[in-house]
Amino acid sequence: MPDAGFLKNSGCSPDAPAVFDGNNGEWITRGQLLCRVTEFAARLQFRRKALGFLFPFNDCEGLIAYLAAIEAGHAVAMLNPELDPVLSGKLIALFQPDFIIAPRSHTPEPTAGYREIETPHRGQALLRVDAPNRYDIHPDLSLLISTSGSTGSPKLVRLSWRNLESNAWQIIQALRHTERDRTMITAPIFNGYGQSVVHTMLLSGGSLALTRARLVSREFWDTAREAECDAIGGTPFFYQTLDRLDLDSLNVPLLKKFVQIGGRLPGHLVQKFHANLQARGGELHLMYGQAEATARISGLPPELLPEDGRSVGFALRGGQLWVENDGRECIDGEEGEFVYRGPNVMMGYAHRAEDLGNGDELGGRVATGDLGYRDSRGLFYITGRQSRFVKLYGWRVSLDEVEEMLSHAATVAAISEEDRLVIYAERPGATLSDAVDRLADRLNLHRAGFEIRGIETIPRLANGKVDYRSLTRGVPLPSAR
Repeated sequence: MPDAGFLKNSGCSPDAPAVFDGNNGEWITRGQLLCRVTEFAARLQFRRKALGFLFPFNDCEGLIAYLAAIEAGHAVAMLNPELDPVLSGKLIALFQPDFIIAPRSHTPEPTAGYREIETPHRGQALLRVDAPNRYDIHPDLSLLISTSGSTGSPKLVRLSWRNLESNAWQIIQALRHTERDRTMITAPIFNGYGQSVVHTMLLSGGSLALTRARLVSREFWDTAREAECDAIGGTPFFYQTLDRLDLDSLNVPLLKKFVQIGGRLPGHLVQKFHANLQARGGELHLMYGQAEATARISGLPPELLPEDGRSVGFALRGGQLWVENDGRECIDGEEGEFVYRGPNVMMGYAHRAEDLGNGDELGGRVATGDLGYRDSRGLFYITGRQSRFVKLYGWRVSLDEVEEMLSHAATVAAISEEDRLVIYAERPGATLSDAVDRLADRLNLHRAGFEIRGIETIPRLANGKVDYRSLTRGVPLPSAR
């Protein structure tokens, strides 16, 4: 890995702003950030490459610890600090990390064989194992991302420094980021999207703002305003929330570059935000990606909106995207599975500590599990996940498309249950019932095949995506009042 990692942009002045911490209202320059990262990295000395577990909040302490672990040449797994203690304990027992970094308020229960050592941050704990380097770690391995933000799945995506750096530059080119850009981070920095924003802003010479405040709080938007952020982004849930908050009422006039990731944005929201941003001289970027490809795979140029708002655009520069069906490349308009090749494709998965020593198992190619097609212009369209299609009365139905077609009527999540399609909805009403009637007619299905269930809040993972496992495995859920 090159010296200074993500801070290696030689064209930046040490006095240039790097990170605004909305939790204390302070700016950190690039020079200060590099000094603090270097100081922390010095405390992470091991005989050879080590594995670290990091449980960061969205604050400078968590960010510095992450950058320090990368700078020290180790492999670091980024995990939710609010993960259930039993689940985090199982992950620690399974992977036996050489060091653990976590907020003192959320430090995993003491584990046999670990001792605490001093850190530069009073609110942070650093635990070091007494017998380190028990497992070989591949020299290329830099980052491990959990495929589940809340269930503690031991299936981790293995990413190399080449994966991280190449995808960051792909995103920088697609979004036309420069040292003048300043992004407000909306996602946890332990997940792939939050990390990708950190990587792109630091490599481009730009800056970013962090806060632990919730998106719906005044403190969050005060941070965006005080840091003078011009860019922001998130999942469809972010845009649904922003729609309820009303962007124009938030007093953030500098925000003009908006990015959308993590699933298809409903058409009415594409239309609304595109028009809103055009009026303020801004632009909306629709992007598609997966953790298995580090963060992002494709993007739709804003110039193609709103007409092509259902498309995920073209493959990012340096990557190739195509559609396959039974091993054969599909012709234009034919549905199949998206397959991607690029320098940002993961090395493979890790299910246990012994997997950390494995090299690149995919050769830069990944079958995404997403279904869709390419049109005659080369634009790609997603129709759903392979696992999100069901048979209802003999008809093949996309649960993702059902959600999109009902999104104008309520916030919904669709699952299949035996011989019917269940639609969980926040604040369901007559408008949603009428929309389901029209949907049943449109799909030529009997209305009895659809059931609406009111729910106070649809469960979501830390990355903002719907937690379908909670909806399908019978976990008690709060009913709508």
